[in-house]
Amino acid sequence: MSTPSKPCEIHKLLLVSMILVPVIPLLLAAAVGFYAFSETTKSHATAALTQAAVDHRRMIDDFLKERRNDLESFLAMLPPEALTGEIARQEVRIMLQSGAAAFQDMGIINPEGAHTAYAGPYDLLGKDYRQTPWYMETLKKGYYVSDVFMGYRNVPHFVVAVVRRIDDRPWVLRATINSKVFEDIVNVVNIGDSGEAYILNAENRFQTGRRSGGDLLEKDPAQYPPQRGSLMTFTDTKGDESYLSVSAPLNDGKWRLIVRQKTSEAYHDTVVAAYTVLLCLICGGVMVVILAFMASRKLSESMQEKTEAVRKLESQLLQAARLAELGEMAAGFAHEINNPLQIMRADLALFDLTLKDIPEREEEKASRDELTEIAEQLQIQIGRCAAITREILRFGRQDAPQNQTIDLTEYLPKVWAMVENKASVHGIGLHCDVASNAPTVEADPGQLQQVMINLVNNAIHAVVDRHGSEGGEIAMRTRRDAKGNAVITVTDNGVGMSKEHLSKIFMPFFTTKAPGQGTGLGLSVCHSIIDSMGGELTAESTKGEGTTFTVVIPGRDAA
Repeated sequence: MSTPSKPCEIHKLLLVSMILVPVIPLLLAAAVGFYAFSETTKSHATAALTQAAVDHRRMIDDFLKERRNDLESFLAMLPPEALTGEIARQEVRIMLQSGAAAFQDMGIINPEGAHTAYAGPYDLLGKDYRQTPWYMETLKKGYYVSDVFMGYRNVPHFVVAVVRRIDDRPWVLRATINSKVFEDIVNVVNIGDSGEAYILNAENRFQTGRRSGGDLLEKDPAQYPPQRGSLMTFTDTKGDESYLSVSAPLNDGKWRLIVRQKTSEAYHDTVVAAYTVLLCLICGGVMVVILAFMASRKLSESMQEKTEAVRKLESQLLQAARLAELGEMAAGFAHEINNPLQIMRADLALFDLTLKDIPEREEEKASRDELTEIAEQLQIQIGRCAAITREILRFGRQDAPQNQTIDLTEYLPKVWAMVENKASVHGIGLHCDVASNAPTVEADPGQLQQVMINLVNNAIHAVVDRHGSEGGEIAMRTRRDAKGNAVITVTDNGVGMSKEHLSKIFMPFFTTKAPGQGTGLGLSVCHSIIDSMGGELTAESTKGEGTTFTVVIPGRDAA
């Protein structure tokens, strides 16, 4: 295989791989996502329709129960002598008027089945109801809600009837429900544009009209599955249109409430999702092909760039190695410088002893003072050189903490004195209270100093942010706890912290200071230092009131 053909073959292989690798998961994810979404939307649509059916059934049941209760209450209040004659007709008329629009007419039927009192638009007074099904059912059950029927008036209607027995003789009060009012209650269902509700009897005849077609007493040609349970969901078809339906029993199971919605509307979100997924797949596929082509073409160029980057990295590694060697050399230089410094310090000490051994003479006092001053200056400069070499050595390696026995009654006031000037500049009052029985501790003096100064500096910032140059207070108190540990508290009356910030203050790089005023490392480092001493650093704060940091360090004689 010739060399020029290799990049071309690699490009083709990369192109195919970059297309197939994302496309296959994309197709799988789209299929799974669409299936899950469609099932969820169908479930939500069914749940919404079911809830509408439950609410509608409850509303219709309540309406019928209220009408029954109205009739029972009215019949129970009538004295026996008011069940016939003009008094009965007047009472029925009053009851009909009090029932507002719910009742169309009303009448009392005597024990012989005759209409003895009637109020309404039809000529029903004196009619004999003994052989009517609804009358016989009322006598059996004590109340009855009939199917829609034609009756004497030859108009579709249904009645609610109740019975009262006086001396074991049945008196029946029956009322015709206003069909328009009842249909308005049944038909009002808020489920999209195609949602509708209607009632069928056991013979599949409409007890209320249906918006999409179906008059009272007309038989519904649709074949519905038998009702099972209190709620039932199914799909029925009318011509070319399919409906998602929920049915519920009414009127002691004699009626069936149907609430339905066109499936095209109920599952509209699923259809939209299908088109959306298809559009996303097409757009995603086009983007994958374009990006794969561009990426595969650039990968060959990238390989050359990576090769150049490797060369640069090798150069940087070489430079890093040289810097490491330079660090080792600097440490060596520091060691070498320390040796003559030690000799100079020893000679200077000898010089100082010699100078003290020379007898003092008045005429040589000026020269002696000058030599003493020179010796002191040399001591200072040698100390500075030694400090510089120590810093170089410390930079070159990580020194282990130099633990010492620290008497806090002497140590802490000295540390406190280091920040007094800074605090006084901001008008902050400092208070240091170290108990006389404060225990001695084993710790690195420099690290402990770093912790205490950091806590005080943070307190100064918090106090200045709240009080400015007046009214700030910072107090440090030290005591011995019951276990012999040293407990150091640093309390300020600064701005305080919220609970959210308080939970994060010991996290690296978290700071409440303005950008550029803090790194977020101080408290994290302090926490690590105290933890390495076997102690504990905690904080308590109230927003707008102040903060208290508590440092617990094991005492030398701690239990």
